[in-house]
Amino acid sequence: MPKPCVLAPLVLALLAPSAVLAEPLKYDFIEGFAAGDGDVLGGGLRGSLDFAEAGGSGFYLHGNVIDASGEDNDSDVSRRGFDLGVGYRHAIGDFWAVEGELTFRDDDIKRRGLGSPAVFEDDASGARLSVGIRGSVSERVEIRAIAGAFDAGDRGRELVGEVGAHVLVSQNVGITTDVLFDDVGEVLRIGVRVRF
Repeated sequence: MPKPCVLAPLVLALLAPSAVLAEPLKYDFIEGFAAGDGDVLGGGLRGSLDFAEAGGSGFYLHGNVIDASGEDNDSDVSRRGFDLGVGYRHAIGDFWAVEGELTFRDDDIKRRGLGSPAVFEDDASGARLSVGIRGSVSERVEIRAIAGAFDAGDRGRELVGEVGAHVLVSQNVGITTDVLFDDVGEVLRIGVRVRF
């Protein structure tokens, strides 16, 4: 089963003009998205609530919920999870910021198939610590890359991350695309974001 290319969301950003007319970074948003990993498809919601001025340094809350199911290698697979945490961004001018996030993450995977056991559950919950960068590369295009470690209980410590782009179609509405990766696999998300 082909995996989505981790660098695909950056192609648009690399072709974008300079950030001369870009708006300061905004962290207040809500987003609905479709998600997929091969034939395992679903969707979810994510959002962020800012406690600082747009373009400045400060704290923000963030969350994410995902629910996906489908067939993978003759097994029925369902994956449900959520993240809820706090982040801090250090502004580099109005258009770029270094981010750090401390998050509680729950990741539940269930497989039903022909093997033994007939039902296999791989549930993990624990802390995720990540560091990344976010910035406006033009007046309509923003990119983000973040990576870190997830203490996944019995699954051990996992590398997790996200790389993606947000393209504004109006002042407050945009299209997002990103790839989430962890030791389990890669998930491509495409969504609609509303900033407020």
